[in-house]
Amino acid sequence: MNALTRQLVAREFHQHRAMLLVATLVGLGSLVVAAGGPVAFNVGFLVWLTALIALGVLLAMFGITGERKERALLFVLSLPISPAGYVRAKLLGLLLCFLGPWALLSSGALALVLLAPGIADGLLPYGVLLCVYLLLNFTLVLCATFHVRSEGAMGGVIIVTNMGVSLFMMGATQLPGLSAHMAASAPVWNETFWLALALELGATALALSLPLLVAARRRDLQGL
Repeated sequence: MNALTRQLVAREFHQHRAMLLVATLVGLGSLVVAAGGPVAFNVGFLVWLTALIALGVLLAMFGITGERKERALLFVLSLPISPAGYVRAKLLGLLLCFLGPWALLSSGALALVLLAPGIADGLLPYGVLLCVYLLLNFTLVLCATFHVRSEGAMGGVIIVTNMGVSLFMMGATQLPGLSAHMAASAPVWNETFWLALALELGATALALSLPLLVAARRRDLQGL
């Protein structure tokens, strides 16, 4: 990573530092609430889920769509960087911004499953898949912001991806390899879990690769 790329990545952290802090604090607070009992768990889980989804959407929208709308690319045009280099720095910066809170809040949620006496440890594989899906959900929104210029269409993408989280949560519980072990006293890491995890990671890698592949064919930054 060259010096210019590091500066552009650091710029993302500086621009979104307040958002990252608020989302992290809200997420951690929701985990504390979730440890208070069955009803509190449902409330805390909903807030935790909302914090991560909202953070992903806002990072992508402010980091790319908002910058495009404000014509901040005029500043980038003055830098000695190629379209592919700019997209790589932007993608890396926003991804790292999301990964910090995501890793912390995901670890906290999984620790809650393991430590809370009222939650079966058999939920841990489902929890891991949900956390990774939230990462995938962010990368899908992030990928879309690089290619979708219409605000209406982008709103549609956000609605569809948010619905996808609910559909994933319902669909995963219908998989026999997962649902049969959710109430178990110990987590079961079976073939169903590993296959689902591989599909999630593969889709995440594909979503992150697409903006780079498209940017590599551009000769200037005007079309970004």
